Amino acid sequence: MEPLMSRALCLTVCLLVPAAAGAQQAAPAAISPQPAYATDSAAVHQVVTTLFDGMRTRDTAGMRALFHEPTAMRSAFIRQGTNTVSADGVEDWLQGVASAPDTLFLDERLGPPDIRVDGNLASMWVYYEFYAGDRFSHCGVDSIQLARTDGGWKIILVSDSRRRADCSQSLSKH
Repeated sequence: MEPLMSRALCLTVCLLVPAAAGAQQAAPAAISPQPAYATDSAAVHQVVTTLFDGMRTRDTAGMRALFHEPTAMRSAFIRQGTNTVSADGVEDWLQGVASAPDTLFLDERLGPPDIRVDGNLASMWVYYEFYAGDRFSHCGVDSIQLARTDGGWKIILVSDSRRRADCSQSLSKH
């Protein structure tokens, strides 16, 4: 019985000594969160607001100036029961805006945004509802990534989801 107790005691000591030694070491410093970049958040919001104001007024030159090329554009949606991701370029989107009939008001209405900034990178996640004239088309979420450049905040990635179901259709008309 003595050898068994001796082994149990040895095992206990072997397990407790390293744990006690680790407890005496200082815990690693927590990663400090970035400060709230209120000014940057406002600037990021302004870039996105200017983008969709430009779409409403068909100011494609002004819209183009908001992008850092090359910018990827992706849309995720369900087409004929299949999960689909499409890829477009900024120029394709701008051509679509420019070629829409003048009588058709393109209105992407944005909800309250969630803006995150860390140094020179920012993202804006926002629910939207899209109307073509007075007709509701679809809703979803815009996820827009921006980078701080010498020329200010520029859009580097636009992703959106698109759906027709479960849309509140409650955002104010511009």
